[in-house]
Amino acid sequence: MESLDRSKAVIELGKLIVTGLKLGDDVTAQWMAHLVAEKISAAEDASETVRDAAVAECVDVILKLWAHRYTLPPYMQPLRELDPLMRTLNSLGVNEEDKLRFFTRSPSSEELEGATEDEKKLFEFAIGIDHVARELIRHALSVAAERSVDVVKPWLEQAFKGSLEATVELRISRFVAEGLLKGQEKAKQQAMLDRIDRLESFARAALFLAGDMRKTLPQDTEESGD
Repeated sequence: MESLDRSKAVIELGKLIVTGLKLGDDVTAQWMAHLVAEKISAAEDASETVRDAAVAECVDVILKLWAHRYTLPPYMQPLRELDPLMRTLNSLGVNEEDKLRFFTRSPSSEELEGATEDEKKLFEFAIGIDHVARELIRHALSVAAERSVDVVKPWLEQAFKGSLEATVELRISRFVAEGLLKGQEKAKQQAMLDRIDRLESFARAALFLAGDMRKTLPQDTEESGD
């Protein structure tokens, strides 16, 4: 027998699924919504003698639907609001450790032992650029996906309470939440200010580097490009 709290969470998730399926005119979606709604009503209205069996049957239907959610047509999938963000993250190469771009860590002094001082500075600059790129990407995606995460938050809360598998969606939701200033305490706001300082510092360095690169071009290059 499922625990009472887990059963309640799964049934609440089922209600969200029913609401989502009813939004369209698809016959299959309407049928599925009716089936789940029927099981929920039977579980909630059952007499004490048959309630456990009705709840177990309802939870089983919802769990099976949840487990196969990715096989549903896109317009019927729960948490489909996160799909644009998931596809964007996939194209950026975000792995399970939530790391972006090229470097997973800075090289140690031993690993840079054979490099000259000028080379070390350039290596450090390259790593700094990578970190700044991560910050820019995180912020852009967080702001863009804030609405979607707000929409799916009730779903994720019930999925978490019901111990349902939603690892990818939860990780993406945390990714977005961590990138937003909203609701952050002072310590995190200070961390954000530090990030802003790094961004501004590298913006200046990028402009300086662009100027140096421009100097290496033949004088007639810009004229021929106009």
